[in-house]
Amino acid sequence: ISDARLKYRPSYQKLNGSAGIVSHLANLLKTKCDYKSYDTTPSWSFSKLAHSIALKKEAGMLGQRIPLDPDKLVSSNASAVIDYLTGQLAKVYPSVNANARHWLTLREELEPTIVKSFELFQQQSAKAAKKRAAKATKHNGGV
Repeated sequence: ISDARLKYRPSYQKLNGSAGIVSHLANLLKTKCDYKSYDTTPSWSFSKLAHSIALKKEAGMLGQRIPLDPDKLVSSNASAVIDYLTGQLAKVYPSVNANARHWLTLREELEPTIVKSFELFQQQSAKAAKKRAAKATKHNGGV
């Protein structure tokens, strides 16, 4: 698993901003929910770039890939993000939240990551907007 980021483009901001959430989620699923392995990767879903995650519970191949929409992952509402993740995962892995104690621990540990990712996304977006504005001003002759 790589934390490499796609080359900066405005359309990749949320994908890059949500990468930490997906990575942390996958690691928590492995450690807290008894999955043996996982794979996360960017992929095209519904004509836009998204994350995808596949899990493996037993020996053999990874399970079906689940698309995760970065627009729904980067949010100030951590509870809504966790509900979205739960719904997406349960479509393919219905037993993912079967152990209530493990799932509660996962929710508690993932929530700060969601909040921090949103705050960082906001800061980076503001910084990028300032750079674009300064570049546009310079390009237009300081007008």
